[in-house]
Amino acid sequence: MDLLRQISNLVFALTQILAGWLPMLFGVGMGVGEQSAGSQTAVIPAGYAFSIWGLIFLLALIYAIYQLFPSQRQNKLLRQVGWWTAGAFLFNTIWELVAQFVTFGWPTAVIILIIGFFAIGALLKLTASEQELSKTEKWVIWAPVSMLAGWISAAVFANISSVLYQLNFNNFGLSATAFAQLLLVIAVVFAGYVLYKAGGNWLYGLTILWALVAIAVANISRTANEAVVATVAILGVLFVIEMIVLIYPRAEKNGVVGRV
Repeated sequence: MDLLRQISNLVFALTQILAGWLPMLFGVGMGVGEQSAGSQTAVIPAGYAFSIWGLIFLLALIYAIYQLFPSQRQNKLLRQVGWWTAGAFLFNTIWELVAQFVTFGWPTAVIILIIGFFAIGALLKLTASEQELSKTEKWVIWAPVSMLAGWISAAVFANISSVLYQLNFNNFGLSATAFAQLLLVIAVVFAGYVLYKAGGNWLYGLTILWALVAIAVANISRTANEAVVATVAILGVLFVIEMIVLIYPRAEKNGVVGRV
């Protein structure tokens, strides 16, 4: 089972990269970027924010290669998180394929929720582990898991907003702006809860802030929606305060700010 877990992580870490290249390499399907352009709700971050996927994919590939080493086969930490990361990579691949060929419908919303289940599950397993991380493990295991969980936490709500937009959902009778504000509040409350359960994981927190800043940028440059920008600013400040409250006491105790 250990070898299967290792191989699964490597295979799916590669397929999640390759799946996004299908429209460019073979001219099949529609790129995820093109799909997003057709449903620019107030919860969708500015386009530049999605470049974070490049870093996440790179870190995930490094992680997949590292965990494949024979010396890591019986690593207790990798045994705890390995199947969770493999699941996240697998369903991320499936999401990319479905989004390219089926557009942003309910299937993509369901699949991204499953990705979130695996990615956040991996993060919480990592947090609960009693194994002390080496410097290598902090950046080869902890970093990709933290960033993936953070970005997926934000992407879930962006994806859901796109699906509802394309289905002409009535926003529970709310205006588009009010509904976007409601989604943002729910998203940040959820991210704040995960941040708390993850022990104030600063990289998870920074990834959430990356998404929030990009949402603010989008609502300044794309739609000039001041109400949403103000909401994002308030939520961002509250989230930063939570990060400081969770991280600083531990950093002070250990003598290292931002210690994993």
